[in-house]
Amino acid sequence: MRILTLLLCSALTLSVTAQTVKSKALKLKYTPPASWTAEEFGGLKSWDDGGNPAICNCSGVSFTKPNTNGKMHVVVYPSSAGGLDSAKRGFVGALKFEMIEKYEKTKAKNFSFELRRSHFTDTKTKAQSFDVIRYFAKVEDHFYIIYSWQEKAGTLNSNPEKELFEMINAIEPL
Repeated sequence: MRILTLLLCSALTLSVTAQTVKSKALKLKYTPPASWTAEEFGGLKSWDDGGNPAICNCSGVSFTKPNTNGKMHVVVYPSSAGGLDSAKRGFVGALKFEMIEKYEKTKAKNFSFELRRSHFTDTKTKAQSFDVIRYFAKVEDHFYIIYSWQEKAGTLNSNPEKELFEMINAIEPL
């Protein structure tokens, strides 16, 4: 009975502990915080191959977290310098990021970013969609474009931004 209890406690501990993933294909390492799930997509040979048509015809990783005020999303696209002019990384599915000139410089635990606050436009309905934060980071010879937003939330405020940034802090370059 004691052994069964010990095994059950061990299994529960393992299921609660976050799993660190080293993605050589994306040149990233991440440990999703509690309640966040990750799904990688794209080609293994090139960041411009394959992908998930519902997100991008390129490589990346999508993190999601359920929330009573709307699901939270963080999507990371790696890119070479040659892929930066590709329009596909300006979208997440049918949502187009509306680029603005104004940006801030900021740092996370593992990256320095150019941060732009804007919104998506739904290309199917042509309507303004969710508020979004776009992070842009250069790491050695490649780049990361990161989008973070919350569905149904309207304007992002400090609480969801803090939760979204917690996920971004859990990502690091390899």
